[in-house]
Amino acid sequence: MAAFDRVCSGIPEMDRALDNIRMGDNVVWRVSSLDQFRELARPFARQAIRDGRNLIYVRFAGHEPVLEPMEGLKIVPMELSHLFETFTIDIHNLIEREGRDAFYVFDCLSDLEEAWATDLLMGDFFHLTCPFLFELDTVAYFPVIRGRHSFEAIEKIRNTTQLFLDVFPCGGAGPEELYVRPVKVWNRSSPTMFSPHKYSRETGEFRPLSEGVEISGYYSRVNLATAENADQNIDSWERFFQRTKIKYENGLDVTEECGRICDIMLTRTPRMRRNDPSASLRSAPPLTQGRRHAALALSSRARYNRNGRNGAGAPCIRKEGYHG
Repeated sequence: MAAFDRVCSGIPEMDRALDNIRMGDNVVWRVSSLDQFRELARPFARQAIRDGRNLIYVRFAGHEPVLEPMEGLKIVPMELSHLFETFTIDIHNLIEREGRDAFYVFDCLSDLEEAWATDLLMGDFFHLTCPFLFELDTVAYFPVIRGRHSFEAIEKIRNTTQLFLDVFPCGGAGPEELYVRPVKVWNRSSPTMFSPHKYSRETGEFRPLSEGVEISGYYSRVNLATAENADQNIDSWERFFQRTKIKYENGLDVTEECGRICDIMLTRTPRMRRNDPSASLRSAPPLTQGRRHAALALSSRARYNRNGRNGAGAPCIRKEGYHG
């Protein structure tokens, strides 16, 4: 197919509202839970199979599958290691093998932050991968969890992708009914395209909100969802240190947190994390040598944040989205 040709998403009314998804589009859905993304990815997958597309589900995360096995779906397991370069190259090799006009559904981008301990690398991964997919005229769906990542990381994704859509639960109706607000739709527009819409799986309805009561309900759900978010002015790694510092200063057990610090900052090699036989470390048998160093680093970081730069004071990063 030619670049920018229209394709069907499996939700006809959404196709009309967005002037269709196009070949080359990367579509990022910011959701509160993966159940919401499944309600949007499954119609896309079924439509792709009906249309005879080369459909690939890239399976790398620890969460429940987004798509179940079905005829016509190629599920490709990818090992998500703590090595950013290795994983990124593996994904790019897969994309190169599948070639042009392939359709993709990816596991949740937010799981990359868990593996790499910083959501800025998650943004870097997308910034490197999205243009490659665009060049090969593919269509790719990505979910990302709302409130888990810094504004800077999300803006990097938003500035790179072709479509970025916010999804919110619709009252207590469950994932079968959703509010969808297009935040970015590249190179197309309509009078109501960027209005909040209501999607119903049962009826297939996807329409812009127009009545005052509906719009009030939508903003109520938006305010509720955003009020629960953590501080997104700082990176997830900074937030992790802040939470751990509070526990440490209040005398709570931080063994698990120290283990993660050791994994990320020191070593993941078990041989190097054995108990040190020296007398200075025997007084605290639950902590390995590496974890004791992590605890000391945490204490030093707490003093540093009190006396020097505090990440919580970082400015909110809100750049205009890229539309060209």
